[in-house]
Amino acid sequence: MISLPDPRSNPLLAGPSRFDATARRCQAAQIVDHINALQGREARRQSLYASIGKGITLPSRWMRKEPRPSIQYAGHMATTALRDRRLTPQAKALLGVLRARCGNGTRTEACKTTLAQIMGVCTRSIGRYVADLVRFGYIEARPRIGGSGLYTGLVISITEKVLPAFRKTAWLAGWLAQNLGDGANRDRTELSDTNHSQKESSIFSAGWGSG
Repeated sequence: MISLPDPRSNPLLAGPSRFDATARRCQAAQIVDHINALQGREARRQSLYASIGKGITLPSRWMRKEPRPSIQYAGHMATTALRDRRLTPQAKALLGVLRARCGNGTRTEACKTTLAQIMGVCTRSIGRYVADLVRFGYIEARPRIGGSGLYTGLVISITEKVLPAFRKTAWLAGWLAQNLGDGANRDRTELSDTNHSQKESSIFSAGWGSG
């Protein structure tokens, strides 16, 4: 028969020591902090529930003036800049405005004050947006000098990174060679026998033929 030792004979369990008292105080403090955190979270949740139906405070930007209607529109452009995470949303919006000002071409002239009025920001912000677009290769900008030799604005040109694929010379040349060369497209992938569209087309044709 196995005899178990008497736990009362263990010196670690004989009575509370100074270490045990300190550990208990630390544990009690942690429990109190946890309870306070839970109570604060519950208070925020109840406050949120109470605000539902009573009207939540709207963002201040929602109260800004609506832009006036415009007949200006942007031409075809690639989505490269829209997916560029190095650019701010404001810089991307400015690029869209510049693309619209270029019309069917790739060049426009404007001063920072005009662009700032269009975008509803200050001229310093326009300077930052333009610098970012130049830095990452979406536009080219140079000063516009008047007849008196004074600075009168910017001459801005959009690059091929902004243009759609069919406006790029290299892409268009390749497309023409692929689709018009020798009257055939050798590089096009044909539908295989396992393709759903191929099967549906065959079944549809067979159904009409049998009728």
